[in-house]
Amino acid sequence: MHNILIRRLMMDKQKVENKFIYFISLLGMVMILVLIAYFFFLRNVEVDIMDNAQYTYVGENGNASVVVSAKQGELNQRMQDFLNSVKYEVSPSSDLSNGDTIHVTATYDEALANQYHYKPKSIEANVVVEGLANRYLALQDIPKTLIQDGRNAALDYVKENQDAIYKLDGKEEKTPSLDKMKIVYSAYLKSNQKKNSDRFVYIVQMTYDSEVLYYMVCIPNINDSNEIDTHNIYGEKAYLTQEELDGKDFNGYVDRVYSSKYQIEQKK
Repeated sequence: MHNILIRRLMMDKQKVENKFIYFISLLGMVMILVLIAYFFFLRNVEVDIMDNAQYTYVGENGNASVVVSAKQGELNQRMQDFLNSVKYEVSPSSDLSNGDTIHVTATYDEALANQYHYKPKSIEANVVVEGLANRYLALQDIPKTLIQDGRNAALDYVKENQDAIYKLDGKEEKTPSLDKMKIVYSAYLKSNQKKNSDRFVYIVQMTYDSEVLYYMVCIPNINDSNEIDTHNIYGEKAYLTQEELDGKDFNGYVDRVYSSKYQIEQKK
């Protein structure tokens, strides 16, 4: 009888201990869930608005403009959604030079910030403009590698658009094969006006079977970034007069078209 009583007491004690362990474990899980909810959903998180701004400059030293937007990157979806709601205003935003100071202010979606428990800070800043490309003073200052890159880009542009070029005058027949193309004239055009960029100009002789066409290619934004702006290359048929054609006077043609706005330096 005594032994049975002892066993019951031990069993009751074990049950109490098991319940205690269960409640301690449950309490621990609840605490962990509370902490997770606090850190991920309830805690206010500071967000540096200006630290998450990216500056996109267009143009060159003395004639650049800027657009400010939120950085795009490896952020969680909530943070990216919030940053995408930020709107930046810049003053001044145009006619910028290296060393200028611009003032940037930001506004954001307050409802979204409250929903995500974000506490934005640094909603305005002064930023010094830097890294803008400079124009070259003359053709002799331009690296030979950039000059060669320009020639290659002009020929690539013509090759990619050979069908459209052939049909510029309304030709409807099938485009014959382009047997040969070569640059017969190239020049560096330095703008007389700040709003126009300096550029390379080429006249390309294109031979389709026995038919010869002349096409002019222009590459803008030549500066000491030393990059060819392939996205903005454009061209047009070279409408030479009969006299210019007979004398292969490509320099005269380019002078006639561009001399009012540019200083022309022919490349050899």
